[in-house]
Amino acid sequence: MTTTTPKTSGLSDTLRSGTGIAFPGGGQALSNAAEAWLVATTECQREMIGFVSMRLEKDAEITREMMACKNLADVAAIQSRWIEQTLRDYNSEMSKLMTICTKSVNGGVSPKE
Repeated sequence: MTTTTPKTSGLSDTLRSGTGIAFPGGGQALSNAAEAWLVATTECQREMIGFVSMRLEKDAEITREMMACKNLADVAAIQSRWIEQTLRDYNSEMSKLMTICTKSVNGGVSPKE
């Protein structure tokens, strides 16, 4: 005789439905917060993927430039430019990510609006 266990339990069904949980408004606020978090997370992920792609392209270009150099002075100048550019890019990216997060916390309104 084989017994099978159901894939869900009564407790998990109750928790999913929100029945019997004392959330004001039937859990709508929690649902809205979860949705806002997911939207912000998705937007941050897209932004970071684009950023990494852009940085990899720039890094590859700098590597090609450095490999073509004939002396150390040129390599040092390129490396200095790369450091400055990288710091600017990362600073800009952090500002974009903070704007996304702030917008999410403020209910979809960006800080400049």
